[in-house]
Amino acid sequence: MDKAQSLDDSGVRQTQALRVLIIGFVIVMVDGYDSMMISFLAPLLARDLVLSPTDLGKIFAVGYLGAIVGAIAVGSLADRIGRKPMLIACLALASVATMICADATSLATLTGLRFVAGIALGGALPALISLTAEHARPERRNGMITLMYIGYPVGAVVGGAVTSGLLRYGSSAIFLGAGATSLIALALALLLPESLRTGGHSTSAPRDRGTLLSSLREQFAERRLWPGLMLWVGLFSMLVVTYFLVSWTPTLLVKSGFSPGKAALGSVLLNLGGVVGALIMAPVINRFGPYIPAAVAVGCGAVVIALLGQDVRAVAPLMFALFVAGGCIIGGQLNFPAMTVALYPQHVRGAGTGWTMGVGRLGSIVGPMVGGALVAANFSVGSLFVIAAIPPAIAAGALVIAARMQRR
Repeated sequence: MDKAQSLDDSGVRQTQALRVLIIGFVIVMVDGYDSMMISFLAPLLARDLVLSPTDLGKIFAVGYLGAIVGAIAVGSLADRIGRKPMLIACLALASVATMICADATSLATLTGLRFVAGIALGGALPALISLTAEHARPERRNGMITLMYIGYPVGAVVGGAVTSGLLRYGSSAIFLGAGATSLIALALALLLPESLRTGGHSTSAPRDRGTLLSSLREQFAERRLWPGLMLWVGLFSMLVVTYFLVSWTPTLLVKSGFSPGKAALGSVLLNLGGVVGALIMAPVINRFGPYIPAAVAVGCGAVVIALLGQDVRAVAPLMFALFVAGGCIIGGQLNFPAMTVALYPQHVRGAGTGWTMGVGRLGSIVGPMVGGALVAANFSVGSLFVIAAIPPAIAAGALVIAARMQRR
């Protein structure tokens, strides 16, 4: 009887874990969809609100800044209040803020709403990652987190395709559609199981860890400081190169003589490569852990990116190289949530994940800005790709150091 009951409980847990994985995948897709949607909307917003390129840059930047604030603040609150309640609150806020964007008539209003939406979507991810980790079987946890996070590039690809097809309906309709997508994600989040335990009742954790600074101290306790800092360095470096490539690869390819259509295909292949790379790595990290496989992939990606700048005129080899670069770079980057789950214990997992993602997302601001400055300085295409290979090389080294420190 006990054995039968144990088998039943195991089946229930597996079903529950699968439900969390599927719903989590959809929620992460919403974040990827939102990031690509605003990029495609830029020409319409510039026309409708009479915005300059500098104004559009502000709209992009405040979304990233909001995501940084949301990841740090909500990650810490999720440990104290609960992962599911904070996730639901974030998705509700994102839905409302995005829908109100449809009626924005000024730059100030739109930037304010995008900042709020950034806080909400950025805060949803550490809560979701922590909740997913709780319900995953330990031997499959790393791969499950990575599989869930594949939703981001999938959402970016789908979001770009859907938004491009809806541009003729105007920016208001697209904002309303994106808000409705967040509402669907909210409805699905209501079906998620509760946290197995709430963060605020551990007798081993300090009572005041609900504050940002106290949660920061607690996540770095027990010799987690240097491995945690290495994750910060690694993710920051990875997002610098990822957003550099996504933002500037089409421009660089056109500069090298390729047509705009082929240049756009190169950007799509980067994201598709990331999806395939993460799918390949998911079972590998279940066996060997997330650090070393990601370090190897990212190191190989640095080499491929450096070679992209060579005099390659044939379309097929170049597109294949971009696909491989995406598989190594973006596929490796998608393993970082699994690394935070492996490093931080449950009672500070939301805070640890939130701080890592928040600091890392600074790279999403730095990457396009540095890329723009280098392009404006008239560096050759070959030199630009060689420079772009430096951040992933740094990230690979940081991951190797983090792996060795955690083993100790």
